[in-house]
Amino acid sequence: MARRLRDLAEPIAACVYFVPEVLDSYKALGLDDYGSAYFGSRGACLGKPSGELVTAAFGVFNPAIVIPAVRKAWDHTEPEKLLVAREQGTTAALRRMLGDADVGGAVGVLRPVMESVPLVGRALFSGLRSLPFPDDPLGQLWRVCDYVRERRGDNHIAAWIAAGCDGLEIGLLTELYWGMEHATYIRTRGWSQDDIDAGAQRLRDRGYLDGTGLTDAGHEYRRAIEATTDAMDADVIDALGEKTGELCSLLEPWTMAVLEAKGYPRNPADFMNRP
Repeated sequence: MARRLRDLAEPIAACVYFVPEVLDSYKALGLDDYGSAYFGSRGACLGKPSGELVTAAFGVFNPAIVIPAVRKAWDHTEPEKLLVAREQGTTAALRRMLGDADVGGAVGVLRPVMESVPLVGRALFSGLRSLPFPDDPLGQLWRVCDYVRERRGDNHIAAWIAAGCDGLEIGLLTELYWGMEHATYIRTRGWSQDDIDAGAQRLRDRGYLDGTGLTDAGHEYRRAIEATTDAMDADVIDALGEKTGELCSLLEPWTMAVLEAKGYPRNPADFMNRP
């Protein structure tokens, strides 16, 4: 159920990284490349963080691309302006994709739950929680879905760190766990071929890769990390209780509308091998 909620929240929350309403607003602030806009805007909930702090919070990116991108973001604009552009642009995009959907019921269920669960150890979730809650109902829907997304992301980083995995290795394992080709998705995280080759060799040495595929041990290792992440999300599902099914039913048509409008590249369930 934790994964079901994540799959439904993800496109609503993460459309912020793809919709033109948001990307154009960043360009108006002087951020004309995707990297500085992405790292600056997503990290702005942490205040005015250094590139090193953003690297730590995001977990899976090569610091060699994060640090200069964050430096450029703060050379051109301020976190407060990015946060306004981010919220207003996403709200406008959701209005385009969802129309006048009545989202109050879903927000009313999810907001108190996400405001009741612990902050400790969850940097990005805590940063989001520190921000003023949006006034617009569609902005509110986006924010509560982003709570779900970033809290699970914080939990996931904790899970793979505890399992002895690093940010490059988790990417290599994940793309194969999702059924993708080796050394493809990981390139979107800024790692060089030498980095990728070294990471793959470390995983082979530990018995998790055989050539360019997951071994049984590798699949079980990656599956266990996801199961640990699920367990760390249990407090959200427990707090939702019998309202979990109702919430998922409310979110599903809006998630599908975002996907159909190409506000998010693809359905997470497609590459996570779930209905």
